[in-house]
Amino acid sequence: MHPLDLYDQWRRRLLRWLPVRQSFDRSPDAVAPHGSEDWLLEPIDAEEACRLFPHLEKQRAVVQYQKLRLQMREQDGRGF
Repeated sequence: MHPLDLYDQWRRRLLRWLPVRQSFDRSPDAVAPHGSEDWLLEPIDAEEACRLFPHLEKQRAVVQYQKLRLQMREQDGRGF
């Protein structure tokens, strides 16, 4: 288990007795940016993909970049 996960569990157990709901316990819908400000919804930039994955050819870099963006959306609970 990652040390930050251990810290998060300890913090949640310690602060559970507080009657106030903490701001860090918000749902993914509450923290998701508005659609016009969500950079994950923007069209993929092939140049940016090539800069992020310089070891891949252009088409494979774009596919890998799309996979990365979808994985980030899934982790944030924003759906596809």
